Amino acid sequence: MTASVLAALIFATAGTAFANLDDTRATIAARYSEYRLVIDTDNQLWTKAEWEATGHKKAKAASFLHAFERQGLHIQMEVQYENNSPAALVKAQRFTPDMAIKVKDFKYYFPEIYELIVSPKAEAFATYRELTRNFQEAKSPVTMGVVVKTPPAPGKGGYYTLIAFNVQDEGRLLKDAKYINENTYIREFTIERVFRSAAQEAFGNGDWVPIKKYF
Repeated sequence: MTASVLAALIFATAGTAFANLDDTRATIAARYSEYRLVIDTDNQLWTKAEWEATGHKKAKAASFLHAFERQGLHIQMEVQYENNSPAALVKAQRFTPDMAIKVKDFKYYFPEIYELIVSPKAEAFATYRELTRNFQEAKSPVTMGVVVKTPPAPGKGGYYTLIAFNVQDEGRLLKDAKYINENTYIREFTIERVFRSAAQEAFGNGDWVPIKKYF
């Protein structure tokens, strides 16, 4: 199987809690049920049964794919781990709903991530610099981000949590940060680590421009 088969992925209802960067494969499975598919480092796609039977003996996993439903919205979640150990921590996640959602409606679909975004340690910003390499959909020239200025996991004090949003305007790409507001659409978003020093530098040199939290 190849990654092109992803278009035929069948979504089903899973758990209601969302992963954080201190989760492991076990806690992800407990919250969402088991992963459905695996993409290996050669970009080959495996079903869970194929991976557990022979795949893990031949290849290294690049990411694990889950699918769930919230408020009638089907969402695909891709999870990357630090390494292939079952105890490895989550390194990055990508959430891709089957339809774009408005910023002001984000809390209805992702309440636990919303709580992270509105926490006192979280700061929203806009940038024209590349914020993540993990977007899959067409990307606007401007990206909205939220950085949470606390360690994402024990022993990860050199990092912050970064949430990057691929934002659009009713299907059109956004070209200027001044158009970001509560009615802006989110096509996909990622949760990743960012070095504390890199985040501080980006704010300091103006690459990341603070904006209102429109959530």
